[in-house]
Amino acid sequence: MSYRPHVARALARANISPWHLIGISVAALLCAVPQPVAAQELTNAQTTILRRITVTAARGTKSVLDVPQNVTVIDAKTLEQHQVRDTQDLVRYEPGISVDRQTSITNPFSQLTGFTIRGVSGNRVQMLVDGSRIQERITDGSRDFVDPWNMKAVELIRGPNSVLWGADALGGTVAFRTRDPSDLLDGQDKPWALEVKTAFDSYDNSFRKQVTGAYDFGNGLQILGSFGHMSATEAQLTKGYADGGIWGCRRESIWPCNKLFPAETDAYNSLFKAVYTPNDAHTFTFTAEGQSRRTEIDQKFDSSAISYTTSTNGPARPTPVINYISEYYDRVLDMDRTRLAFEHQWQVNAGWLDSVKWNVSYSPQQRNTTSNQLRTYPTRTDLVYQLREYGETFYEGDLQLTSSFDWGWSSHRLTYGFDGDYTFSNINGVNRTDSNGIPGTPSTSISFPDVETVRADLYLQDEIEMLEGRLTLTPGVRFATYSIDPTADSSFPGLPGFTPEKIDSTRLLKRMGGIFKLTDEYSLYGSYGEGFKMPTASQLYQGSNFGSSILVPNPTLRPESVVSYEAGVRGNFERGYFSVGGFYSEYKDFIRGLQLKPGTTNQYWSDNIDTVRLAGIEASAEFEVFENLFATGSLTYTTGVQQVSATAPETAFDGAVPLTVVAGLRYEIPDNGLEFEVIGTFADGVRERSDPNAFKPAGYAVFDAFAKWQPQENIELTAGILNIFDTRYFPNTLTNYNNTAGIDTANQNPLELQVAPGRTFKVGAKVTF
Repeated sequence: MSYRPHVARALARANISPWHLIGISVAALLCAVPQPVAAQELTNAQTTILRRITVTAARGTKSVLDVPQNVTVIDAKTLEQHQVRDTQDLVRYEPGISVDRQTSITNPFSQLTGFTIRGVSGNRVQMLVDGSRIQERITDGSRDFVDPWNMKAVELIRGPNSVLWGADALGGTVAFRTRDPSDLLDGQDKPWALEVKTAFDSYDNSFRKQVTGAYDFGNGLQILGSFGHMSATEAQLTKGYADGGIWGCRRESIWPCNKLFPAETDAYNSLFKAVYTPNDAHTFTFTAEGQSRRTEIDQKFDSSAISYTTSTNGPARPTPVINYISEYYDRVLDMDRTRLAFEHQWQVNAGWLDSVKWNVSYSPQQRNTTSNQLRTYPTRTDLVYQLREYGETFYEGDLQLTSSFDWGWSSHRLTYGFDGDYTFSNINGVNRTDSNGIPGTPSTSISFPDVETVRADLYLQDEIEMLEGRLTLTPGVRFATYSIDPTADSSFPGLPGFTPEKIDSTRLLKRMGGIFKLTDEYSLYGSYGEGFKMPTASQLYQGSNFGSSILVPNPTLRPESVVSYEAGVRGNFERGYFSVGGFYSEYKDFIRGLQLKPGTTNQYWSDNIDTVRLAGIEASAEFEVFENLFATGSLTYTTGVQQVSATAPETAFDGAVPLTVVAGLRYEIPDNGLEFEVIGTFADGVRERSDPNAFKPAGYAVFDAFAKWQPQENIELTAGILNIFDTRYFPNTLTNYNNTAGIDTANQNPLELQVAPGRTFKVGAKVTF
């Protein structure tokens, strides 16, 4: 791994040597490594490892330990036993990967924004469902379009995976894989299977019900159908302070600063899949998937209804001025995603061609918000209506071919093909105020053209095995093309001084990976990867008026790019495994959101900064210490610096994650169908931020426990307690909050709404027929 002086300076400021930390981590993990013994039948540990198979990282079936990149696979067993509620819950035990929750008054729906991997977030992390894209996030939006209950596995790929899955996967890839009919039918002595699942989570009082069935027609055709419903309220933040904590809470008499607004959520998910295998050579798969979620909010506080004689949020209480009385303020969020896909796999087994896999998909995705508010003024009554619609519709196609051959002392497996999509994006907004019963004139506060985006890429990867399989090299290239066209919308008036123009860009991306097996148990791995990402259409073209602040587009934004290095050592044994690695990534023209536009006082836009550099270590291990007693662990430590311009001084990069360790013990009693698990999360506090006034979460330790009981072969009961000791803490991944805040900020986006949940409970049940 390349190591550079500016990274060393950043690590020195944190008072820790990365090589010292790596040495400690390796030593600790190796101390737990059992000595290799003669191969026998599969142990419990080996069976666990075999479940962790990636099909995304390499565009083929591989164990995660055989991929020259840090990849985690969360399988169906783990999803069910932990009763994974959403994407934030999904990565609770994945240090270095997080999902933030929005809690501002402008977006009061408590939405999950998207994944952060190795310090970078937002649209730099690619999200896929069976290879199809998930909608990008806009300024006040969300990427929470996936329900884990229909998934057989989730793959978390750290670092750029741009050659195989898209140039814009700068920070990593999160790939969801939906269930197949065979997941229910395998092992059955009848042609059908039925599964009923339910779960309750006290965090948000969510209650889930899911029914899934599968049928084998006996002629090569298998089908699966699934339907589920979830109801929930607002999250319960029992460890937050009603008085606003260090920020104070001027709105406390109206609505405390530790409570989210009352909410009711109803969500539905559905999945239909038909798999037809007429012979050993061909498999045809049709998938229809849908998700719909509605959240209704009773917003108890409106910051515009009250103003103050001063904006300073000090000990002296400024005099409030009542502008109007908000009689009611009802807000609704609708999020919908549909996907129709067809896939064909053909085992050709010709001389030069092994297999062909192609698929096409159609996926419209929509996020809409509406609000109705009744305002009473001294002389009039206003009914204020607002609508915001954001949609992306994807048409995608993928062609993958594989060929294998021997050449001299080496064996080659080529993976190559085409990956492309057409995306239509649109944003609409309507405002209307009816005063004293007289209908108002609709207007819009959003300026955004309909945008067409086209990606059309060619890729090639060669997996080369040498030295009788001990050395594997995987060079790869991707010719990426990108086009953003706002000119098709003739109704868009353009921006002052700017005429919308089509933007085209191409880039040749390179990747090299390698694994060298020192022995049958130990191996070294390393990789080099590149990526580049165009600005989003909303960053380039969207303008919005939020009253006191204005979002303006920046059509001069430059594409982001990354170069990443990764290396490490692994061990794979009869009773477990370990993996320890380090990475270094350098981003150029890194895009920041919501930055004050130079020369203005209330206009915000996205801009480029020159460089972001990130370095860190990651480790994971699992061993069967005694029969049926498993010890698991993982850790991450990241440091980073940024330069706004080439001549600017280096400052800390806020996305870097302090040392975080997750360790657990799991005990299985197969004869009684019992399983118990205790997991501890130990997180160091934040020591440095780019802004000296930034809020720095302190360190913490949190413990969770899970239990599973299978009283009969077809019945499974699960239970969990999270944050057993009811610890108050802020996640050490929290950013963009200061130690002090003005009245408006403290009222609109209270810091206490970011406190982690206190003690919560989960229970679940599954019955199969």
